[in-house]
Amino acid sequence: MLDFIRRERIYFLMLIFILTVTALNTGAGHKAPHEESFIEEDAFSNKTFKELGISEERVMDYLGSKSMSARFFRFFIPFGFFIFLLSLVMDIAFVFRRKRMDSWFTQEHVPSVSWGVLDLVRASIVILFTGYILAILQGMLFEILDFKLGEDLRMMVNTFFIDMAVGIIVLYFVAVRYKDRLQALGLRSSSFFNNVFSGIAAYIFVLPVLLIILVLSVWILNLVGYTPPSQPVFEIFMKEDRSRVLLFLTIFVSVLGPIIEEIFFRGFMYAAVKKHLGVLGAAFLSAAVFSALHTNIVGFFPIMALGLLLAFLYERTGSLVGSITVHIVHNSIILGFVFFIKELLA
Repeated sequence: MLDFIRRERIYFLMLIFILTVTALNTGAGHKAPHEESFIEEDAFSNKTFKELGISEERVMDYLGSKSMSARFFRFFIPFGFFIFLLSLVMDIAFVFRRKRMDSWFTQEHVPSVSWGVLDLVRASIVILFTGYILAILQGMLFEILDFKLGEDLRMMVNTFFIDMAVGIIVLYFVAVRYKDRLQALGLRSSSFFNNVFSGIAAYIFVLPVLLIILVLSVWILNLVGYTPPSQPVFEIFMKEDRSRVLLFLTIFVSVLGPIIEEIFFRGFMYAAVKKHLGVLGAAFLSAAVFSALHTNIVGFFPIMALGLLLAFLYERTGSLVGSITVHIVHNSIILGFVFFIKELLA
């Protein structure tokens, strides 16, 4: 045990730092509960359509206007409805065909990798340590330059740099420490368009399931009287008016974020855990962690279901292209809905 601690002392020191800063932040977080409650009450994501002043008449007036955004949504909404009908047809056809799901678990296309769970723990510690250091440096720099950002925007900027660090750290463990090629992470160009098509088809197929899980989650939480916290990503898109900032955030949330997350959760985490828990265990564990780090309890089960789809899609194709495609499409649809609400309230 002492030899292990001595050998891994750099990671233990990082872990001690992480736990210390977390404890200090937790203590400081309880000193001003009135500030948090004010932010929560003012949050857009905590309000119903009625509270936001969105009515059927207002929606129809907006869609009937001549603005570019209204023209886009006039096309997008019927197209989305068509896709949803297509997904229902696909699901019904699947049920009546009684196709078995055994192939999901027996046809494995993700090979065994060089790294393992211990490397996953090491990388996670480095990522958390880097996140805290970046947050501290960011706070100091903004204070020195008197550069004021809202709390939500500051969090998004910090998340961007953390995601970039995640990519670098994963590449270090794979390419430098184990001298593997990027193909070991599922980053391969073979059958690119087939994998893109597989991802889109899989997402359309599972869309009704995601919606049913979301509706059930909201219904159950409403029964117990639970009010979810505000969603910072939603808040910043609703409140931000600077076009350059919105463009940066849109590219980050809909493209860069999904790519980095798929490299970590599927390419790195899933592949490492699979060596010990097999396909099913690794899929559930990676999906649960993926969901827990993404959202509040309202979206936990829908995002976990999406994570399962992403893991099985990676296993089915042996490439991250399909899962990245699904992730990009999913985030883009959510952003489209947010921009639709934003335009209605403009």
